[in-house]
Amino acid sequence: MRSQATGWVGAILALPMLCALTACPTRQDTPDAGAPDGSSVVDGCDVDFSFRPTSTATSVFVVGEWDDFDRSAHALTSDAAGSWSGTVKVPMGTWGYYFIANGAESIDPNNPDKGACGTQTCSILSACLVPGTFAKRVTIPGVDPGSTITVEGSLREPDGLAWPESTWRPLTAQELVVDKTSVTLKLPGLANGKYTVRLKPSQGEEVLLPFWVEEKPFDWRGQTMYMLMTDRFRDGEPANNAPAVPGVSDSALFQGGDLQGVQKSIEEGYFEKLGIKSIWITPWQTQPTKSYVADDGVHQVTGYHGYWPVKARAVDTRYGGEAALANMVRAAHQHGIRIVMDTVLNHVSIEHEYFADPAKAGWFRTGCNCGTPGCGWDDTPARYYCLFNAAMPDVNWTVPEARQQFVSDVLWWMDTFDIDGLRIDAAKHIEPEGIQAMATAVRNRYERAGTKVFMYGESYTGNLDFLKEYIGADRLDSQLNFPIYFAVPEPIFGRDEKGLQAAKGTIEWSNVTFDDYMVTFIGSHDDARFMTKADPGTRDKKGNKWSDLPGMPADPRTYDRTYLALANLVTTPGVPLLYYGDEYGEWGGSDPDNRHMHKAEATLNADQKGLLEKVRKLMTVRSQLRGLGRGSFQTLWCNSEAWGDGGAGGGNLWAYARVDTDPKQSAVVVVSLRYASWTGIGVAFPANLGWPESGTVVDALTEREYAYTGSNATVDVPGRGAIILKLK
Repeated sequence: MRSQATGWVGAILALPMLCALTACPTRQDTPDAGAPDGSSVVDGCDVDFSFRPTSTATSVFVVGEWDDFDRSAHALTSDAAGSWSGTVKVPMGTWGYYFIANGAESIDPNNPDKGACGTQTCSILSACLVPGTFAKRVTIPGVDPGSTITVEGSLREPDGLAWPESTWRPLTAQELVVDKTSVTLKLPGLANGKYTVRLKPSQGEEVLLPFWVEEKPFDWRGQTMYMLMTDRFRDGEPANNAPAVPGVSDSALFQGGDLQGVQKSIEEGYFEKLGIKSIWITPWQTQPTKSYVADDGVHQVTGYHGYWPVKARAVDTRYGGEAALANMVRAAHQHGIRIVMDTVLNHVSIEHEYFADPAKAGWFRTGCNCGTPGCGWDDTPARYYCLFNAAMPDVNWTVPEARQQFVSDVLWWMDTFDIDGLRIDAAKHIEPEGIQAMATAVRNRYERAGTKVFMYGESYTGNLDFLKEYIGADRLDSQLNFPIYFAVPEPIFGRDEKGLQAAKGTIEWSNVTFDDYMVTFIGSHDDARFMTKADPGTRDKKGNKWSDLPGMPADPRTYDRTYLALANLVTTPGVPLLYYGDEYGEWGGSDPDNRHMHKAEATLNADQKGLLEKVRKLMTVRSQLRGLGRGSFQTLWCNSEAWGDGGAGGGNLWAYARVDTDPKQSAVVVVSLRYASWTGIGVAFPANLGWPESGTVVDALTEREYAYTGSNATVDVPGRGAIILKLK
């Protein structure tokens, strides 16, 4: 953790990073005299804006949140080349802004940081932020024009999150100043961690302002997200373990994993060693106590996985209960880790309290089962009302009362436990208006300070229309990228059947089709483990789930295949997702065999420990080199040679660049599908990297240096491996 003297308020983008973009302070005003303890703040600074319209413009304005989006206050001037620029006095704080050219609105094409400004997307900048200071001016919504209000303000500090009630301290008169219907906040001297300001006005709506103070500004694209199953990760408190249920196979019973176990791993630094700053955790809501029949109609399954909620606002005691959730989230925030709640909105358990209420009978549908004739998984409108099975009633999001209640429940979880992001289960089976209502409510309540609540959906499909219809300024930020998942990890890196030309084509297509917030992955809890798919000796058993199960791979090259798949994952566009256990090479067939208990590091064999160490280095490099997450993607070349063990062409060596606005944050990556190593591979560095024509680059994975001249380097690449070159 960094001291409060050097921490940054991490709304979206800290000032030093912004200066490499398009809107940079050219002069910082002299700070106010401040208090005797030196906790002074800066009222504002000059920020340079520049914009080049795509067509001839007669007027261009920059419109900013700092003055309530006044559309005519800040006119820019043009030059002979058609670029428009100007300097604007921007108060200290993090703000949304956009340009208006000839009346048409546009975000800043040179600024990769985006956020929500009401129902539209805007660019984000941070101006003049003094380390450890949060500053913001907020107009209270819902106030009658011309009114003068009073506002009660309070602050939840990093240690304040608790169950059943968090600790909030009142804001002082120096921290909160009310001017008619607006509030100006200045909170200097804050230590690292997550905070929330709560404003309760005498008139209008309550306002929440979550924000972070941290060493390095956080970006969801900047690190790898980790996905874990609560019950299968770590048993932190044996006292809450569930008894066995008669007639249920061990693999479908609760195994003892809980939120206390997650907290212990956070505090012991397990995720820090992997460069992980966000964790998606499977649902923790209360589950049924009895079992239900599995899809095969034979085996019985308990709700260990969390996707059969029976209570709207209760944490299952088998996962540790509400206090354990609050303690885990607080520990995560103290370590700079965001928590993503797996949000089940498409269905409930047949035992759910709402379904059992006769007054709410119209909220649910119990029609056809998904996948039966006339009721296909991707059929519209059947996908909105079909049932996953008879024990899972479908939520009817077209009913206003149901929509209001389920949105209210999501907000309760976020309010009560300070949740940072949402993964929406079975998104394509929810009416788009339901997703829109939920996402709009979340953004309006939690993104006013500029802190992004990352919301992404799970739509198990390759249908682009289904993926795109749920993404937008008033919908989700992203979806799990199933088109890449279906086409790249197993077919290319898990088998000796296709070459890197196929991977290149799919990833380039995805990069054009979607933006870089799509969540990419090589494994999940819904499919067989990548290790099993990549092992020639066991991959024929990948569909088995109850008997004749795949065992530990015998081919040691399977670990190399897994590493290369992950190396490609974290160096190409998207938010990479690491499924728990893939970091050391867990194996398994179909659900529930793909959900083994996570293994402690001390129990791993030599191959698993070797993979874990390589993955830790890989993920750490991803978290440290900004271009790998946010840089533009550019293929340099990809050969068409044979690969694998006598493969017949298709490409075995691929070089690409991730170009950041700061040359020192850019990277050039070379991946090899061939098992043998390469020597003397030529790489020409493109001019847009901003690298000097001669100098030294370093492989961030091994620290090996390569001198180069004329923008050309000669490098070595390990077999079934990768190098990540950065400027020394």
